[in-house]
Parts: sequence; C-alpha cells; structure tokens
Amino acid sequence: MNAKAKRTVKIVVNVLLWVYLVLALVMTIVAFSAQASNAGYPKFGNTCFLTVSSDSMNGPDGFKKGDLIVSHVLTDEEKNNLQVGDVVTFYADLPGDGTTEKVLNTHRIIERKVAENGAVTYVTQGDNREVSFAPDAPIRPSDIEAKWNGKRIGGIGAILSFLRSSTGFLVCIVLPLAAFFIYELVVMINTINKIRNKDKKQITKEDEELIKQRAVEEYLARQAKQDAGQDGTTADDDAPEANPADSDEKRDS
Repeated sequence: MNAKAKRTVKIVVNVLLWVYLVLALVMTIVAFSAQASNAGYPKFGNTCFLTVSSDSMNGPDGFKKGDLIVSHVLTDEEKNNLQVGDVVTFYADLPGDGTTEKVLNTHRIIERKVAENGAVTYVTQGDNREVSFAPDAPIRPSDIEAKWNGKRIGGIGAILSFLRSSTGFLVCIVLPLAAFFIYELVVMINTINKIRNKDKKQITKEDEELIKQRAVEEYLARQAKQDAGQDGTTADDDAPEANPADSDEKRDS
C-alpha cells in the first residue's frame, strides 16, 4: 500500500471513529437522561423520546415495537383540548387490577367525552386490532404525558433500551470509547516521535544493507592484510642482496 492510500485509509478511519464517538455520546445522553427526569423518560424541554415496547400501534399510520417515537410534552391546557385521532402517551394500569404500578402506554384517541360539569375524558385504542382488540379504559387529561408528533426512528428504541442496561452500556459505550482513546493516544505518541526525529537521518533498509556490505568488505580486507603479515615474506625478500664490492668494480671499469 502506497503512502497516498495509507493517508486515505487513515482519514476514513478517523472520520468513522469520530462519527461513532458523537453518536455514542448522543445515544448515552438520551438513554440515561430518563434517570434524571422525574417523568421517567428522556425529555429535553418540551420534546421527549419514547421507546415502543409492543406492536399495538403497528399500522400504516403508526409505529412498531422497537421504534423510537418523538413526542411533544403537553401542558394542562393542551391535555384538555386533544381531539379524536391524536396519538397520546399516558400512564395506564395495563393489567387492570388496580394494584400494579402504572406504566406508559401510547395509543390513539378514538373518543372524547365531556361531562356536564365540563370534565373531559378520553377513550384510546391501538391501531393494531389483532393486539389491541378492545378500547382502553377511559383516561383523564392528568394521565396524559405527551402527544406523538408523527416522527419515529425505526429500531433505535430497542437500542436505547439495551444501552440503558449495564451490559449494553459496557459493550456499546465503555469498551468502544476505551479503544478509541487508546487509538488516539497511540496516534499522538507516534506524531510526537515523528516531530522529534524529523531532523535525524532515518536509516532505510537499503542503507542498512549497504552498511553491512561495507563492514564485510572491510573485515575481509583486514583479514587479508593479517594473513600477508603472518607469511613474513614479500617480493623484495626473495631478491639477492647487492654486494658493495661489485658496485666498486663497476665504477672502476
């Protein structure tokens, strides 16, 4: 892989990591904001996010189990002026035994009743008649929390529910974030080392092989000189020594 391809891969990986980091933080905030909310569900201002736990509203104009729906938190005045067709989230005694703690339920208003004294009650029912085969018990405006604004995100509700568990938080948030920060730490250390070694000569593999080759050549040359010195003879040692007398005779002649 050439340098350009490596840089491209590095950029793509960094972008994906940062995107995941942002999404993880957002999902964490949404998942755990319910714990800080007195209502028991994630709420930001007048907007709340609710996880669908059944298929009672599974239909052309509804939503299904595992979806995340975005709803508007209602004021007391708005609760009294809801109309037939509105999809509302309310606290209900689903078993109908009067002893179980009420839980959030989201159904469509099918009837609005006004008593002689002006008291308003609503009758709701799920769109999926195979699951919600009978109307719910009438509810008061005070039981209602929010009205669905028609927006939903498929499957995110199930993810948020998993994230709110200790196992989901560990697997999806803690471990990936730890890996992300370790990766960024390694990148930072490598960058610092590159800056420190910027002015130092970097020895390549080719330079290393050349240095080894020269070292071998120098070693062989020294060995050759040592072997020649151990013989104790040279070309001049084999020649006969000159006689001084012969030299004098040559000058006289």
